[in-house]
Amino acid sequence: MSTSLSTIKTLYEYNHWANARMLNACQALTLEQWDRSLGHSWGSVHGVLTHMFAAETIWLARWQGNSPKAMRQAAEFTTFADLQTAWMRVESEMKDFLVTCTEKALGEPVTYTNTRGETRSMPLGQLMLHVANHGTHHRGELAAMLAVLNVPHPEDDMLLYFREKP
Repeated sequence: MSTSLSTIKTLYEYNHWANARMLNACQALTLEQWDRSLGHSWGSVHGVLTHMFAAETIWLARWQGNSPKAMRQAAEFTTFADLQTAWMRVESEMKDFLVTCTEKALGEPVTYTNTRGETRSMPLGQLMLHVANHGTHHRGELAAMLAVLNVPHPEDDMLLYFREKP
């Protein structure tokens, strides 16, 4: 499967835009809402957002040749502000990575060791598609969670992104 660099860059611009919209909506949460278990994949809004951040963090490290042994955990980020600050740093690093990424690199295998100690290898482009898709999945969960909490949540459809993009 071949993926163009321009497609990857567009997908990641969208991913950053959609994450920012969701993070902005989550700023309105009380501490009780932040940690309330709502029965989704990672329990609370805190858990889902931390998982999304942790996934982007670990995949970026893998693409850079490192294989962290564990994912970042919600307990490391007791407040929304703590998580948001860490996420903005990783997003900046991701943008830097995208600037240096080449069309050729997308087809090259990335070999890494996952958190269970298993060695895997896949083309960078496929891994990058996975990470962006992963974020879309969990933003859908967050939208449902915010609806249950009666907190307004943004639309993050890609068509809206294309309409708003300068």
